[in-house]
Amino acid sequence: MTATVRQIRAEIRTARRNNRDAHARRDRNDNLYMLLLGILIYGGILVQAVRRMIRTPPEGPAALPNLPAAQWLVLGCAVLALGLLMRGLLLFGPVVAGSPFQFWLLSTPLDRKGLLGRRFWWSAGLATAFGALFGLALSALLRAGSDGKVLTTVVGATLTLTVFAVSVLLQAKANEGRPLSNTLIVAGALLAAAAAGLSVPTIDLPLVTVAIAVVPVVLVVQALFALGRLDRAALASGTEILTTTRAAVTWLDITMFSGISATRRWRRIGRVTSRPMRGTRYQAMLSAELIRVLRNRRSLLVWLGLLIAPYAAARVIPALFVPLVELVVCTIAVSPFASGLRSAGRSPALRRSLGGTDALIRLAHVVLPAVMALLWTAFAVPATGFAWAVLLVPVGAVAYAYRRATQPPMEYSGAAVDTPFGFFQPDVFRQMSRGPLLLLVLAAIQLNL
Repeated sequence: MTATVRQIRAEIRTARRNNRDAHARRDRNDNLYMLLLGILIYGGILVQAVRRMIRTPPEGPAALPNLPAAQWLVLGCAVLALGLLMRGLLLFGPVVAGSPFQFWLLSTPLDRKGLLGRRFWWSAGLATAFGALFGLALSALLRAGSDGKVLTTVVGATLTLTVFAVSVLLQAKANEGRPLSNTLIVAGALLAAAAAGLSVPTIDLPLVTVAIAVVPVVLVVQALFALGRLDRAALASGTEILTTTRAAVTWLDITMFSGISATRRWRRIGRVTSRPMRGTRYQAMLSAELIRVLRNRRSLLVWLGLLIAPYAAARVIPALFVPLVELVVCTIAVSPFASGLRSAGRSPALRRSLGGTDALIRLAHVVLPAVMALLWTAFAVPATGFAWAVLLVPVGAVAYAYRRATQPPMEYSGAAVDTPFGFFQPDVFRQMSRGPLLLLVLAAIQLNL
């Protein structure tokens, strides 16, 4: 007779309880105390934020001057975020099982749906809560009333749950879901562009809520039955990047995650035809930068899509803050073009193999980000007209890319400070602020010009 999943879990809990010594119990209690303390502190902050968003008045001096445009802009950003969420979920799983779980449990004749059901429901609950909070935040941003906040919260929770269920169905079919996620991203960009340049009507939220209320229920049921079709390869696909993400969060070093994501991206591109570089050393470096952009055209598409942001911001926020939006968005748009600068700045061995001085090598790799920043700013100028604050946009974007690319490896040997939240190293936060702190200074200058 084959044991059930519930019996196996009871046996595992009993074995853990009987074989845990006193020292392990104390460690477990300490970890449980820290977990509860974190939930109490950060949960309280979250509750206060939610209460503040609920109490936000629908009218007043902070009301939006162009509500229909703001609604369509938020809708476009939400659809785009759903496409990015689907891509992220499929990148990690969304249902993931580690090597011990696969070896000891998934290799047995136990019901796979029962084994993975708890992970599925926890992930679905987190996705629903995230969507609800995101919808509530958007309704507070739009200065909606009580009915609007409830409807927007329901819509956000429903859409994120739908995306999660669709991601599980795609994972069961070993499908990366790129056509669907790309469709959502393009649709969101088009909606945002319509909000930035056209006269749009007001959105009827009750009609939208009724139209999408039934969809996630059907999809969640289908995804639950699809758990039995998830093989070990599908469950292990996101283990590598999930482990790397945990390490990056633990060590507060984003380069760990960016490195593996770049490797996966270039694997997807596949083989390309190589050819020798012509010209001098620095001409060859510039040619390599251009070839990298042509082989990875997604960075150029992102650069073009982000041009919508300043035009949309000019319609829904005061003109004083539009250059600030341009600074932040231009920094994001230029960052993909600085991959060569990051590679050369973080690898002394690569600079020695290229030859020449470090300053000239970095200067050769900063040409492409500088040109793209200037072009992006020139295309965004019609949104606000010429202003002295706009001149800081390309300067800040290139300076941020250079500061982040030339950042030394993270050091963890600094002095630690004991606080009520635990030990932390001020030097680590100083290293993390290299680049963002420069943007804050430039933003303060922009607001005072």
